[in-house]
Amino acid sequence: MERDKNNTANTGAGSIDIDEEVSVLQDGGIEQMTFEDICALAEENMRLKQELRIRDNDILSHDQVFDSIVSGTLNLILVMSVTTFKAEFITSNIDTALGVSRSEAMEDVRNISHVFDDIEQHNGLEEFFIHRKNGARRQYLIYVIHLPYGRSDRVAVVLLCKSNASKTDLEEIMIRQTQDANRAAGYFLASMSHDFRVPINSISGFVMLLMKNANNPSKVMEYSHRIGLACQEILTTVDQILDMSRIETLEAELASEEFGLGLVLEEVSSIIKSLAKARDQKFVFSAVGIEHDIVLGDRDRITEILRGILSNAVKYTPPGGRVELTVTGVPDENNENVALIFEVRDTGIGMEKDQLQKYFRDEIPENADGRPGRGTGIWLVRRLIEMMGGSISAQSLPGEGTIIWIRLQLKMVNSGGSDFWKQHGIQNILVVNNNLQEAARIRNLMESAGVTATSTSSGYGTIKLIEQAAVAENEFDLLLLDEDLQDMDWHEVVNSVRRMSWIRMPHIFLMTSRHMYDEERRGAGIGQTLQKPFYVSGLHRLVDQVCEVSGNGIGDYEDGEQSMDGLRFLIAEDNTINAAMLKELLEMTGARCEIAGNGRAALAMFSNSRPGFYDVILMDLQMPVIDGYAAAEAIRALDREDAKTIPIFAMTGNNNEEDLNRTFEAGMNAHITKPIDIRVLQNHVRRVRGS
Repeated sequence: MERDKNNTANTGAGSIDIDEEVSVLQDGGIEQMTFEDICALAEENMRLKQELRIRDNDILSHDQVFDSIVSGTLNLILVMSVTTFKAEFITSNIDTALGVSRSEAMEDVRNISHVFDDIEQHNGLEEFFIHRKNGARRQYLIYVIHLPYGRSDRVAVVLLCKSNASKTDLEEIMIRQTQDANRAAGYFLASMSHDFRVPINSISGFVMLLMKNANNPSKVMEYSHRIGLACQEILTTVDQILDMSRIETLEAELASEEFGLGLVLEEVSSIIKSLAKARDQKFVFSAVGIEHDIVLGDRDRITEILRGILSNAVKYTPPGGRVELTVTGVPDENNENVALIFEVRDTGIGMEKDQLQKYFRDEIPENADGRPGRGTGIWLVRRLIEMMGGSISAQSLPGEGTIIWIRLQLKMVNSGGSDFWKQHGIQNILVVNNNLQEAARIRNLMESAGVTATSTSSGYGTIKLIEQAAVAENEFDLLLLDEDLQDMDWHEVVNSVRRMSWIRMPHIFLMTSRHMYDEERRGAGIGQTLQKPFYVSGLHRLVDQVCEVSGNGIGDYEDGEQSMDGLRFLIAEDNTINAAMLKELLEMTGARCEIAGNGRAALAMFSNSRPGFYDVILMDLQMPVIDGYAAAEAIRALDREDAKTIPIFAMTGNNNEEDLNRTFEAGMNAHITKPIDIRVLQNHVRRVRGS
């Protein structure tokens, strides 16, 4: 017992048997250690371990200290992993400084900025960061500190905001920012010359082809469709210029509205597919995980982002190449938000590493001859993505192509509850698809929205199910018919159903991957076409178009052009070409039109008409003698009942907030952007006259 007591030391780190020979090198020789030496060494070892643990937790245990250091400033301190990109600590002023929530930044520091993709390379450099909520550009000096203990991949990052510098430094920064903005705008506008000339050249060419093929209806339809796409390209370019101006002046605001992501992807894919086809390229689109695709966000800006990236991919891919868009959605556990990854892959010319870095930074790349490079358009795209709280990254190899990833997070919205479908008369649908898995997917989606759904894979089964449903007095309200069937051609199925005069006829929507002109659709007895792949929002939109809700039931509007039959329009438009075109378009829908060449003429024509003579007034805003605002105010001030109630729609090429406010202050009901889309006008007329 005495030996155990004297020769065993308990240090709290385990027992040490000093009977074992313990020796250390000291002064070139070997010296036996005493029991007291061993105890002292063990105690020192424990003290050092404890000190290291304290130091290892210093960064995390001093939140209040670091927060107090940056309090009242836009400076930031964070501790992160350079391999997982997760943060262990971020000062609480992250939201104020950069408009990013602390939780979002902690999850992935790349949500703050693309700079964190390779943060160590930015040590000692100045970079611009974009405030996610107001779009403000802030310049930060970056310091990266490798922590001397703990994991080897952990670093501390200090961001010093240069906006807090002295007045002289601040003025220098502001001058540099102004120069950068002017330089970016100059390159951007220079590149617009090309972006305007290409579609204008296409329009000119197709107009000549129209004149030569006026007696060939199929060619007329094809050329008209291509002219429409070219016009849309010009409008997109104009919108980009306006957006660039608004962002630079911090006037840009992100919309927050419900929209169908599937519809956006469908529209963008249709345009890019046409562009790729014209350059003898193949465009491939695929999507996974976005079946419930009604989300909350800025529809127009997301469309602009995708079109900008994809147009660049087509532009820099040679004939015979390939452009792909892959969209992946990952809903969270509560189905409240969806994380979206847009991958754009091309087989184009690619880029060198240094060019790629400039491409995704605030610098505007130039070609060797000083002309704008391919980075001009991406400037706007990056700014919009950053304002949305997303991120963009890329990899590229010269001669092999480029891959771009865009990451966004959007809030999911209920994809049309049972009330919507019931109000529009859709409670029982039949899904016809040769692909059993796809048919089951659509059926499940519709059933989750409160609609009774049945599916079949054959044309013969379709006819039988419709007959059985009619006998059971449980007819189908909607037939979703895929064009690819094995046992019957879809034309035969439609004709067989249309011949069943003894049943209540369902709406028939054809699911197709090709473009079908209205004449072909109506000739085949199809109410509407639904582009594949299937999205709930796409069906939601078509049902909203063809089925009008009324107090007594459902009105069928499959031939939407007849919804304005018999209405009399007063068109106030000083441009005779635009007036004549709009008059002809309206008369094709069954409406009657009279034209006034200026605001005073419109006021006089309405004043001298009998009450109720005109049903709708279309008012151009910029006209001679009296503009549209003054004319609308004068009409509303007339001493007659219909002057207070007649719908007046503004027609204008401007779409800023000031014009919108002036429109409604003048007493107008809606603001329609030129060029006028007749379907948009129809929706406004139905909404206003039905209210």
